Amino acid sequence: MRSAAYFFTFSVAFQLAQAAVTANNSQLLTWWHNTGEINTQTPVADDNVRQSGLYSVQVRTTPGQTSPYYDSFVYEAIPANGMSDQLQYTQSYNQTQAWTSFLYSRDATVKISRNASYSSSNIVIRPTTLNFPVRYDNNSVYITVPYSPHGYRFSVEFDDDLISLAPSGAKQPSRALLIFASPFENSSLKPQSDSSNAIAPKPGRVLGLNTTTASTVIFNPGVYYFTGQDHMVLSPSVTWVYIAPGAYVKGAVEFLSTASEVKVSGHGVLSGEQYVWYADPDVGYQKATGANNNGLRMWRGTLGNSSQTFILNGVTASAPPFNSMDWTGNSLDLITCRVNDYKQVGAFYGQTDGLEMYPGSIVQDVFYHTNDDGLKMYYSNVTAQNIIMWKESVAPVVEFGWTPRSTENVLFDKIDVIHQAYQSAYNNPGIFSAVNNYLYAPDGLSSNHSTGNSNMTVRNITWSNFRAEGPSSALFRINPIQNLDNISIKNVFIETFEPSSLNTTDSWMPVWYDINNGKQITVTDFSIESFTVGNTTITANNAASVGQIDGVDPAYAASVHYE
Repeated sequence: MRSAAYFFTFSVAFQLAQAAVTANNSQLLTWWHNTGEINTQTPVADDNVRQSGLYSVQVRTTPGQTSPYYDSFVYEAIPANGMSDQLQYTQSYNQTQAWTSFLYSRDATVKISRNASYSSSNIVIRPTTLNFPVRYDNNSVYITVPYSPHGYRFSVEFDDDLISLAPSGAKQPSRALLIFASPFENSSLKPQSDSSNAIAPKPGRVLGLNTTTASTVIFNPGVYYFTGQDHMVLSPSVTWVYIAPGAYVKGAVEFLSTASEVKVSGHGVLSGEQYVWYADPDVGYQKATGANNNGLRMWRGTLGNSSQTFILNGVTASAPPFNSMDWTGNSLDLITCRVNDYKQVGAFYGQTDGLEMYPGSIVQDVFYHTNDDGLKMYYSNVTAQNIIMWKESVAPVVEFGWTPRSTENVLFDKIDVIHQAYQSAYNNPGIFSAVNNYLYAPDGLSSNHSTGNSNMTVRNITWSNFRAEGPSSALFRINPIQNLDNISIKNVFIETFEPSSLNTTDSWMPVWYDINNGKQITVTDFSIESFTVGNTTITANNAASVGQIDGVDPAYAASVHYE
């Protein structure tokens, strides 16, 4: 731990000269790390946790003004984790992202203080629809967070901390603060620590999980690490990893079990901070080269010949070094996901996607910070709802391109996009997007319109209740590399568009053809209902001028209708 003298140079408002006081009762659980390291420049020590030097957070339940406040540790992620490959971070503003988490069972008050070098400032809570009560005094801001069985995940943004991101002009925090308020875990998500089938590694360097015969791995409160040249390859016996509140694990998880269910739960942190961008385990965790696409995933598994469900609940994943998740096996139709109260932060590197949503998946109550495809619509019978999305400058909010597919019966509902900052059309911008076939256009942008498959169809898709705050990219940019049928865009709000000079805001759907027989790809029943830009409802009459929907090919225009 750094010396007290080092800490006090910041004149920080939170408890550093004395032990933190945390809550552990039926109404509130908070936690702390005694090895917090305030450092926004370099990698932190293996046994340390990067701690915000700007924010302190305390929480109390709110039956009355006499309730005590309890400390809640404020974590921090920085671009490239202070390593030399920071150029892989596509923006150059050196933004940081801090967050704190707590569990609660009744309304709570969150007290946020900043160090003494900052004066008081008004805040905006995003999504702005939350409308939480806020009050101020000379030193702190107080936010009342009502209890919800779904919890809340939100950004607190101080007026004097906003920077303008060129060329979009988007206003974003320089030093972001996220609050994750979660309900208490139920018994099915918390293993028995005294079970003969459980192993609990000691804090510090973790070894031996690839040879254990236990079925459950429990990370109790503390700091664990695998180094930047190793990750958590679990023996085939392991089907459950529990990362407790107050556990901070530097690593990545890979299941080898082919059991019917594998699970990760708990409200601790899994951090990829020790890995370089695109770390490839096959070459000593150095940056991958060529087209092997073996970059380390935060979540990975291997399928056998029978079905498997991956349960992911409560965990915060920080600083992914590459795509967040992939399973491998003979048939990905055998894997499905149940994801709840998941958070991804510090995704500053390019190619840091959202989770895969395999057939039949249900994903809900999630916060995503992503710098590539956000909601990946590649499989059928999927539901994703109540998602908060902070998009960096690469790839769309919803992506269903890259290769032709037959996908049906998908619902994405109640998606709040709190930030976007695209720089050009080359970044694959858009709320809803299908890029070109990657086999013929590796960047998705080739002008070749004959890469489709007319034997495949994406059908019965509903994208509803999307809100995009601040400057936004286009409503949709769809290369129809397979047929489209019964696509519904419903109740979408865009606050304003990015500058038109960036070429990121016009929606288009060009005519497309089958690569084998030249047959035209078909689009039928593509509806846009209750789409508003600012205070203006978009109709067929103003779709081009206000909605910037001006690139639908005449071959498809009759199938696009407004309600």
